[in-house]
Amino acid sequence: EGAMAAQGGQIMEKASAGVREIFSALSNSEARYFDEERYSESELRKALNDSITERKIDAMKRLLAAVSVGRDASALFPDVVKNVSFQSPELKKLIYIYLVQYAENNRELALLSINSFQKDLSDRSQQLRASALRAMASIKVLEVIQLVMAAVQTAVGDSSPYVRKTAAQCMIKVYGVDADQFLELRKLLLKLMNDVEVQVVGSAVMAFRQICIVLPKDAAEEKQGAETTESSWNAQQLELLHPLFRRLVQDMLLMDFWAQQCCIDLLMRYCRLFFASPDKTSQEGEEGATGGTSEDFLAFLKNLKLLLFSASKGVTLAAAVALCYLAPTEEISCVAMPLMRCLRQATPEASITLLSAVAPLVEARPELFRAMIREFFIQSFDPPEMKRLKLKVIEMLVDDTNVQMVLRELQVYVSWHSQPDFVALAVRSIAQVALKMTSVADACLRGLVKMLDSKCEALSCEAVVSLRALLQRRQSSKESGLGSVLPHLVTYLEDLSAATARASVVWMIGHYQQEVARLAPDVLRRLAKGFAAEKQEVKQQIVVLGLKVWAFHFFNARGEVAVKDAVQATKEAGSKGAAPLKVSPDESAQLLPRLEAIVEHISTLASFDASWDVRDTARALKSIKESAKAAVDSGGKSALEQMGLWYCRACISGAPPLDAAGVDASEKADDPLQKAAIDSTWMIGSLAQALDFPLESYRPLPPWAEENSSDELRKVKEISAEKAREAAPKSISSSTVGNVSHMEQRVQLPSNINNMPVVQSLEDLDLFYSEAPAPALSVPPASRQAPGATLEQMRLAGPLPTAPTLGTAVFGEDDESDEAEDDDDDDDWKYCQQAVPSQAPPPSEPAEPVPPPRVERVPDPAPPAPPAPAEP
Repeated sequence: EGAMAAQGGQIMEKASAGVREIFSALSNSEARYFDEERYSESELRKALNDSITERKIDAMKRLLAAVSVGRDASALFPDVVKNVSFQSPELKKLIYIYLVQYAENNRELALLSINSFQKDLSDRSQQLRASALRAMASIKVLEVIQLVMAAVQTAVGDSSPYVRKTAAQCMIKVYGVDADQFLELRKLLLKLMNDVEVQVVGSAVMAFRQICIVLPKDAAEEKQGAETTESSWNAQQLELLHPLFRRLVQDMLLMDFWAQQCCIDLLMRYCRLFFASPDKTSQEGEEGATGGTSEDFLAFLKNLKLLLFSASKGVTLAAAVALCYLAPTEEISCVAMPLMRCLRQATPEASITLLSAVAPLVEARPELFRAMIREFFIQSFDPPEMKRLKLKVIEMLVDDTNVQMVLRELQVYVSWHSQPDFVALAVRSIAQVALKMTSVADACLRGLVKMLDSKCEALSCEAVVSLRALLQRRQSSKESGLGSVLPHLVTYLEDLSAATARASVVWMIGHYQQEVARLAPDVLRRLAKGFAAEKQEVKQQIVVLGLKVWAFHFFNARGEVAVKDAVQATKEAGSKGAAPLKVSPDESAQLLPRLEAIVEHISTLASFDASWDVRDTARALKSIKESAKAAVDSGGKSALEQMGLWYCRACISGAPPLDAAGVDASEKADDPLQKAAIDSTWMIGSLAQALDFPLESYRPLPPWAEENSSDELRKVKEISAEKAREAAPKSISSSTVGNVSHMEQRVQLPSNINNMPVVQSLEDLDLFYSEAPAPALSVPPASRQAPGATLEQMRLAGPLPTAPTLGTAVFGEDDESDEAEDDDDDDDWKYCQQAVPSQAPPPSEPAEPVPPPRVERVPDPAPPAPPAPAEP
């Protein structure tokens, strides 16, 4: 038992230690800065004014955490800004993040710290230099824009890619304050777009697109002194990218996601302006014309296809849109699967934007997405906008192969009575499917008639509206079914409460009154009783119905109604066992006085209605009615009488409206139009498409060029070998690395180099740097001997004429190690022999040549003998 108790005590001790570690980690976690209960402006102000740097840093972290959750911390701006002079790098970074957020609204106080900004622009830390530049550009005051512009120009040449990237981002802010800097900013951006670092190129591309394409160009045009159109302005700016096009196409794959989207948009506009349509060039190639698709254009399309598999959904959508606008028609099929992958992986909010961008592509090329129609089936938890878009896509993708599956799916949606708005959309989709696929029109018509009995008000009302659309299409067919459907609708008229549904039933009765000639007067009588309580759109249809019913019986009493149609309707009714629908002229003559009174009563009520639309409609139709009666009596002498007579006769026929060319407008609208190009009001994937209206920054896609531009324009000019050697750095030292504004020059070149030896091997290079030249002394010309020689030359060969000075003096760099000094003497003598020409001694003084001094290596001494063992 004692052992078990001891073991249990050890386990509890370990558990308590683990709990203590967890609480310690939670207390030290940065999540504590987001505790809103501990946010107090007085405590933060006290900590910011404290002399201890750690407390200032802790206060800044709490302040930035509060800003990140949406709290307004502008009241602490004076307390924050006076700490910018502290030398703590961590504190300065936090202060600069705060200043970027609030400097624009506190310009006067921010100007007080501009000296600290300028000082930090030359700091050794690249993050501090970039933060200072970003904070300086956030002070949007025109008086200091020259200082900001000078800082940006300096940062463009900085050795750090991070600082150069920040400089490109700050140019947008500079242009927003002073648009007169457009030309200088554009010049700097073109320089940065040719940078060796891809991240710098990406930021420069984003800034170039924002300044030269997106932002208003009025100030830039005034600077250039020319008035240009949108297309010519884009051409002027984008033609500057000719030497950079191939570089941008290659670097596009390596940029970050935001830069990739901007680069795709920029190069897409470039291709539209400087390349011809690939479909046009292919047609010309088939006809035998010279030319063809540009290789640069094909390289851009190839990289766009690679970007379809990007991890970013925005990049994938941008690449797909660019391919749809640029690629040949037969190559657009590659965008379907990547877009569907993005739809599956996207969040509900992002799915709505993606689907709204995909919808025009589905409309233009439905065959690409038809096999994936199940992906667009609706789930009950989808947002309402997503449901509407999916129904629209389903209507586009339906055909003979999947129409039965689509109708079964729509029937399921109709049963969701808890979502009445969506049920109405589903019924409308059934009508659209029936209009598109005539093979299922009868089944859809019967289903819609059954929906009239539904207890769901939204379902029954929308069914009436859908029936109106179907009946309008089926009017001209021999088995339209109007004679059986219209009486059914008249029966449900009293139960319908939705204004749209009631107005649709009234319109159908008036438009197809020959099918229900005996019911129409009674329907008009009942509607006249409750005219004052109806909605505005119902009142307008009742006024029109009164004129149509009166016109039918007025002309029928005179025997002017088309007998063929009436006889045909009677035969159809008799064959089906129904009562004949033919109304004789005598019956119409008996009904006419009562109809006159009912129509006059409706016109009187409508002429005093609160809605001016109802009043104007009643007065206009009353004038037409009187003109038609006068035309019949007098023969229609005036134009108004002839127009009234024509209108009343048109109301009887119930024919569909015709356009100016005499074509059925409804048939013309419903016929599918096969389009090779994408038809969208706004550019696909743009903010204007999502909002359905353009903002000031919206720029439409330019049209295609007439012909391809020459590839020589985009050819990078090669630098000659001589210019490359001149531009190459002569040395690498601390003076060429990092920020050099506060460093001294450490490499000094001599001024007495006359004959530079040729270095052919590494051994010669070691010899060259083995010895430094002796300093030259100022000697009068008369006593001046040969030019300064090395110590070895003076010691071994005596005074020799025209001995050249060799080597360069490098102070503090390239020192030889002390370990190799002993091995350099032989090499020094060999070097001197090569540098100084050998001369024979004078004959009067024969002497043996002096051998070169050699330093003999001293053999290592033998190790000392071990001591003798001590005597015991």
